Amino acid sequence: MTTAARSPWPQIVRQAWDDLQPFPGRFGLTWRVALLCAFVTATAMILKIPEASISCYLIIFLMKQDAVQNCIMGFGLILLATGVVVMMIPLINVSIDSPALRLAVIFLATYVFLFLSSTTPLGEQAAIVGLIIAFIMTLVSNVPVGQIGNQGLLAAWKMACMPMFLMILFNLVLGIPAQTHVRNKIVDRLRCAADRIGRADKPDTFDDLLGEGNDQALQQMMLVRVLHLVPAARSRWLNGAVETSYRILIAVEALPETTGDEVRADLAGRLRAAAHVIAGGGRPEAAGDILPPPADAATRTAFAALAGLSQPDGGGDPRPRKIPLLAADAFSNPDHQRYALKTAVAATLCYLIYTGIQWNGIHTAMITCYVAALGTTGETVRKLTLRIVGCLIGAAMGAFALAFVMPHLTSIGGLMAMVFCGILVGAWVSSGNERIYYAGVQIALAFLLTTLNGFGPSFEISQASNRIYGILLGIFVIYVIFTQFWPRSVVKAVLLNLSTAFDALIRLGTLPDSDQRARTEAATAAQIALAQAEELLDMAPFEPARQRAEPAVLDRLGEILDETRGLASRLYFAEQDAGDIARRLHVLKTRLSADMLSEQADPGTAPSSGLPKEQVTYGDLEQQLARVERIAKV
Repeated sequence: MTTAARSPWPQIVRQAWDDLQPFPGRFGLTWRVALLCAFVTATAMILKIPEASISCYLIIFLMKQDAVQNCIMGFGLILLATGVVVMMIPLINVSIDSPALRLAVIFLATYVFLFLSSTTPLGEQAAIVGLIIAFIMTLVSNVPVGQIGNQGLLAAWKMACMPMFLMILFNLVLGIPAQTHVRNKIVDRLRCAADRIGRADKPDTFDDLLGEGNDQALQQMMLVRVLHLVPAARSRWLNGAVETSYRILIAVEALPETTGDEVRADLAGRLRAAAHVIAGGGRPEAAGDILPPPADAATRTAFAALAGLSQPDGGGDPRPRKIPLLAADAFSNPDHQRYALKTAVAATLCYLIYTGIQWNGIHTAMITCYVAALGTTGETVRKLTLRIVGCLIGAAMGAFALAFVMPHLTSIGGLMAMVFCGILVGAWVSSGNERIYYAGVQIALAFLLTTLNGFGPSFEISQASNRIYGILLGIFVIYVIFTQFWPRSVVKAVLLNLSTAFDALIRLGTLPDSDQRARTEAATAAQIALAQAEELLDMAPFEPARQRAEPAVLDRLGEILDETRGLASRLYFAEQDAGDIARRLHVLKTRLSADMLSEQADPGTAPSSGLPKEQVTYGDLEQQLARVERIAKV
């Protein structure tokens, strides 16, 4: 991470190349998204539903690996869109003769729903609802008065709901159910833990698995149980195995260097054997030749967890974490309001620009505002960078298709084949992680906006180019507003996540050893917060130079995050009174934020991080915490 802070771009390029490599399930999601977009295109052409590219965009943006999640999300968006359309009827009647009132509706709806996207579990769905409302209001000025109810509201409803209906049907037939994804996740954890034991370096996948926690898998299992997708005994085992496999990751992370080769080899072999059985749909059997209890708690826990996988409950009985309907700081943290306000201003400004110059062909500028804005400046600029790159690639693909493929198309079937091939490229990129996801979405969207104009094969280069100009205009407006008004520093966001991690570690240090579920939940919360902080820190190079923290500050934060991840695993297996550890963590949390922010403001005073890593050994929890304190200068 220190290298990334000082010379980021070579590492960013290498990371992007690594993120494009195949992994299990990637091609499956890619062809499913591409095929579904082809069906959505054909349906839009046959039923004369406008903006087929936006309908396909909803598929690319929302469809995930889990078929159950996709069906629920599609059903939820249909309900939301239907409610919005009904709500819009009186608004349209009131604002039909008042452009100023329509503008006010666009602004207020964008502000409210972007605020909800930032403070509620609705997230992206709330932003899409804001987009639907704005889209409907822009149609009012383009549709004859007597046809607004039919052509405006109904067209917007069809545009949003038709792809969701198809997504539900598609996933019911060709989707992969949630229980299969949970089983594969357990297998991945066991195999990755075995790989970690057998090598000196730590695979990136191991950190990713630790940082993702159990929330998603446990929520999937809750749906599996509620919907009775598998027998009760099977769902009980899978649910428990989620927590047990995560305890194995924590244990392997904390294995001391003194663990003997024989013990390591035996543990890795048992992990791979259990993974093989689970991958085949079975349940591991209890081993009859367990080694004598090792001296350290981490190794004992790893062997005990393996034995727990052979039990009917999978070795645990976890429950998904309760997600509040509204964030605790929804009204006390101004960042939520500022994020919503900046996005609303950007969308409204884009609308004023293309209506003021009477260039409706660049209306994609407003759409871009809803899909390009994020919390911190670094996040937003990175997302804009990905969208620019994706836009140029997608536009080039679209131009090629218009010039060399479209003239040979004579039917909707040919158009479906072209859409499938184009989306295949974008969906491959978007099926990766967050580092490249938005580039894939933009590749597909730019390709669709270029090629899908009207209700059949299009040959209008000018209309396609106008839409690309609109995307670039929206990117420019978002960039200016998010970098010039209330820019939110990546460092502040990293420190906020680091504070959350310390809170979880303090709670972990005060929990009794007997409360295994609560201890696992606390350790998981810490690892999730640390992973989010590391992801945010990787966005620092995308901040404007005048807003970016000094490399010394970024280096120091990176070292603290690296060491704290090791501290979290060791604290989980503390065999000493952790009360003093919790007290020191509280002091560390209190001092760190103020010190790091003062160094960001005055980089000349930033101290060095202390001893080089290789001069410190990590035989126990005390030394690991001392290392963090030394780097943080506490």
